[in-house]
Amino acid sequence: MLAGCGRAFPEPAPEREFADGLSAETLFERTLEAHGGDLREDPRDFNMATDGEWGRMIQRVQPLVADTGFRGRSEERYRPADSLYVREYTGPEGVKHVFRHEGTISVYYNGEFETDPDRVAATAMTIDAGELFHFGPSFVKHRATDLQRLPDRREDGVGYHRVLATIEPGFGFAERDEVVMWIHPETDRLYRVHITLEGFERTQGAHVDTTFLEYEEVGPYVLPSRFEERVRGPLRLHVHDWWVTGRDMDRGWEIEDVRGPGFSGAAEPPAAEE
Repeated sequence: MLAGCGRAFPEPAPEREFADGLSAETLFERTLEAHGGDLREDPRDFNMATDGEWGRMIQRVQPLVADTGFRGRSEERYRPADSLYVREYTGPEGVKHVFRHEGTISVYYNGEFETDPDRVAATAMTIDAGELFHFGPSFVKHRATDLQRLPDRREDGVGYHRVLATIEPGFGFAERDEVVMWIHPETDRLYRVHITLEGFERTQGAHVDTTFLEYEEVGPYVLPSRFEERVRGPLRLHVHDWWVTGRDMDRGWEIEDVRGPGFSGAAEPPAAEE
């Protein structure tokens, strides 16, 4: 019944001039600067904890993507200079450890190495999307092959600038995906990202958006701390609300501390509570 209720993913309009004279590249550089610059130029590690709540319908429609038996609370370890992003989730069925490094991925469920191709493909897609959600402009900068400006869109009285980025590779195992960045006209911060999901067979043709409801300063950076995710097409439904519960930086852990099937050494303690 819900099929066809969502909007189509935004497409570039014919070439046009914008009254403010701002190009897609200029708007993107502004939002990158507003978030504190390119994280991949920072050699330090970033550590974060999150918690959240899943919508009921998404668990039925996309059980492998939601994976709610394991994806509840999470501990995240990120070293952007090395393209290293690791998440360890805890849910009612146990612990899921995901190690993502320079295009490779290892997934463990309750300490056991996962080989099921669907589970691995869904996980690769969601962890890459998670990196975008938490560290947006830096993620786009290093994957974007094309930037195009879209017409502004108003919401709750604010006219947001929009930039369409083609990213290659896409999320997970996709060759390419598209990301629409909604940029606040005054703060230049990301308000929302709207993305395609071509990296998993069961989500091809679907698109979702994540809205950033709150931000906080983390050293020299401005990073989101509260999120709302929705499916926008081909159906429309609520997916996931989540929030950051802890952060710290520069522990100096080594890659072997996060490789899995669990954390060890300096990576093991939970992120400092906020």
